[in-house]
Parts: sequence; structure tokens; C-alpha cells
Amino acid sequence: MITLTLSALKAATDGQVVASKELKDLSVEDLVIDSREISSDASSTAFLALKGPNFDGHRFIEQVVNKGCRVVIVEHEITDLDCPGFDSSVIAQLIVNDTRIALGQIGAYVKAQVAPKTVGITGSSGKTTVKEMTGAILSRLGNVLVTNGNFNNDIGVPLTLLRLNHSHDFAVIEMGANHMGEIAYTTALAKPDVAVINNIAAAHLEGFGDLCGVARAKGEIFSGLGTNGVALYNKDTKYTNKWQWRLTDKNVGTFSCAGEADCYSSNVQLDQQGCASFQLHTRLGQCQIDLPIPGKHNVCNAVAAASIALEFGASLDDIYQGLALMKAVKGRLNLHQLTDKRSGCRVKLIDDSYNANLESAKAAALLLSSYNGQQIFILGDMGELGADARSYHEEVGYYAKELGIDQLFSLGVLSQSASDVFSKKEPEQQSAEQGQHFSQRLELMNRLCKQIEQYLAQGQQDIAILVKGSRSAKMELVVADIMNWFNEGSSDNTRDGTRYSCKKNEEGVS
Repeated sequence: MITLTLSALKAATDGQVVASKELKDLSVEDLVIDSREISSDASSTAFLALKGPNFDGHRFIEQVVNKGCRVVIVEHEITDLDCPGFDSSVIAQLIVNDTRIALGQIGAYVKAQVAPKTVGITGSSGKTTVKEMTGAILSRLGNVLVTNGNFNNDIGVPLTLLRLNHSHDFAVIEMGANHMGEIAYTTALAKPDVAVINNIAAAHLEGFGDLCGVARAKGEIFSGLGTNGVALYNKDTKYTNKWQWRLTDKNVGTFSCAGEADCYSSNVQLDQQGCASFQLHTRLGQCQIDLPIPGKHNVCNAVAAASIALEFGASLDDIYQGLALMKAVKGRLNLHQLTDKRSGCRVKLIDDSYNANLESAKAAALLLSSYNGQQIFILGDMGELGADARSYHEEVGYYAKELGIDQLFSLGVLSQSASDVFSKKEPEQQSAEQGQHFSQRLELMNRLCKQIEQYLAQGQQDIAILVKGSRSAKMELVVADIMNWFNEGSSDNTRDGTRYSCKKNEEGVS
């Protein structure tokens, strides 16, 4: 973050400063909203007290001041009545109407002072991967700030903007939303030079009602573009009519992984690890791209990132090198090669537990189906899908069944709909597919261990397991269970010839 004076904070927020004369010249070099993030020496840190339905940062003012914090941003003046025995004269208070709005105003102020070339990225799925890909390419052109994790909402975007400093040439900002108006708000703060919609799919339907609502909400990202801004969108996406009216006075570009566009892919090939290579077509010419991360759907994400990078002057070599060297996002199709020491059985464990919606779950199933040997799809609940949540889970089950995946294990409540339709016997089938539902991780792990033992008894040596689910499903714990079992216990666990005995540990099965 750049250094901000108290007077600059006052101007940015149109707030009122309550402080002694000696404190009015204070400057801050950091701003936090979580009192736990304040170190023991916080003399150059400002604390902004957010307030919500179930929390109130104003309750922690005394705590942060005791840690040395000299500037607090609050919605009302803190007095001895708020904190008995507390000397409010030792701090400078910036009083604002709404601390959440003030956070956005300060973030926007920092962004305006640094003035990096900025891209805003939204979409129903893949936006985190596109963000990371774009950052990897642009890092060849200069210093890049990229959104951390999923800090992509009306709180996360301002916090990302606050991380900017004068060394940054580019800012790659991910923008998510669960209600109308949220992307319009964050776009107004970030003021991107390039705005991107990666795709539209069934996600956060509880807040948007239906896919048309999702499309309208994502289209808000184009409202913050200036006259010279560039709007990019996926030509393969439906519902583009929901935002076309926003593009009448904008520079517009398209990308595609299913046909021709301003930037598009062709001749996609997958290697044994499921990583794609393809031909990238751009206005600068063509080049071969080799992705280091698995999943055919990541071709579309890479084309989107290439389309963005071209707008900032990247060359084909920059795109090739940047994509080749990008690091996998934790919980996004992370491929782990595991080996059972006793049997030599090779297991591919694909951790895609970071989040889930209909399209990303189907993309994960497609990747799993591309691997040799036995395939086990472990699906947790997909959240925020609204009234049609069960039918969307059923669609995943049907899709996995059509792909010929061997097993579908579901964990949670809604995901049972996927395993139920996966197990449904069709008239022409001799036996039903294997779909099983579990309400506890321990039950799932015991069944998974038994299934692996059965595969070994049948002479199977190649097994692929993919774990997928929304954040609320905490499917990363299932990944930890499997990895801990293989890394610590698979060769030592008691075996009775029919099942593995799964080992409990602090972060494992419970």
C-alpha cells in the first residue's frame, strides 16, 4: 500500500477527523479490517471498523489501540462511554457514514494514485484461473498485482486495490458477485482498462434468480469502462444479449474455444496427464500453446487470458512463455501422483475442491473420463444454486454416467441426487452403475478404501480419483484424508483382504 496521510484519507472518504493537533499530521502505511492482523507495533496501521448483521468492528477499537494503532476509521466517535477507562485522545478518528463504503473509496483512491493498467475479470467459472494465467503472461511485461485467492467481492476488491504501490505496472482484478449491483460497484472502484466476461453458467442462482439474471449481473462489468476501454467476452456464451446494450460505445473483442473469433483455439490435444496443447489464433498470428495444468476447459481460460494480454501489448512469445510457466491454483485441478507401496498401484488424485458449479463440475468429470484405468468421481454439494439445485446435481450425475465414469461417490445432502441418477439402471443395461451416497467422510473413506482393494484384486493398476465440491462442502478435507492415508498409512494399515482400515488424524477423517 502507498503511504496515505490522514488528510488524504479524509478527502477520499469525505469524513470528519477527530484528533488532537499533534495527531492530525499522522500517515499510515497499512489498513486492516481484522484486528487479528495487527502486529505488536501498529503505529503506522489504520484500523477500519466494518459493521454487519452479525459483527461490529467497533467492539475491537480498544484492542487495536492497545496494540499501538494510532488511526481508526469508524462510523461514530469512540469515547470513554464505548470503552470504559480508554483514553481516546491517543488516537486519530476518521468518522464516516459507512465504513464499508469508505473502504471502497480508499481503495479507489489508491488505485487512482498508482494508475496501473488494469483488467477486471468476471464469469461464472474459471475467472480465478484466467486471473492467474493473465498475471503470468503480464509478469513478462512488468510488475503485476493479482487478486489474492477469492478476494473478489465488495470487500475483497477494495482490499486488493489497497495492496497497490508505485512499483505496480498492472493490476489483474477478479470480480465475483452473489447479488445484483455488486460487480457494478467494484468495477466503479477499479475502473478497468479492459473488462472481461469469461462465461455464463449456473452459479449463485440464489442471488440472481436464473441464468438471465446471472448474465445481467456479469454484464455490469462493462459499465465501468471509459471511452478507450476494451470489452472482451466469450463468443461461445449464451445470453450475450443481456449485456450487448452496454457495448454500443465501447471497443469490443471476442474470444472462443469452439469457433472463430478475434482470439480462438484449434487442434486441441490432451496428454496422458490431461494437460492440453492447442493452436492459438490471434491478430498477431498463430502459435502452439502447451498448458502445464490439466483440463480441456482450461483451453478456454487460456484463450481468454491471451486475449487480455494482447490488449496490453503482449507478444505471442510472452503468451507462450507465461502460460507454460504459470503455477497451478490450489484446489483447482491439482494433480497428485500417489503410489500404494505394497501393491504398486498408481493413483491419480485430482484436487478440484476449491469451488463448484454445474459447468465446472461437468468439466471436472470430462477430465476424469480422459484418464486410463478406473475412475472415481467424489462429489460434494454445489452451493447457491437456488430452487433448481437438485436438478443441477442430477445433471452432473447424468453427465458422469454418459462419460462412462466407473464410480460416483457423493457426500452431503444435495449431491445425493447426482449419485441416485448415476446408479439408475437403464432398460438395456445388465447392471446399474455404481453411485453411492454418504453423509459422513468416515463412511466415504472406508468405502473408497474397500473399492481400491477390489480394483487391486481384479488386477487394476491405474486408478484416478477426482474430488469436487463447493467451498461450503469442505471437500478439501476429503483430499487430505486420501493423501494422508496414502502418504502415512496405506502400506501399514491393517488389511483383511476385503477392505482398508482408514487411519484417523487431526486433519483427516472425523
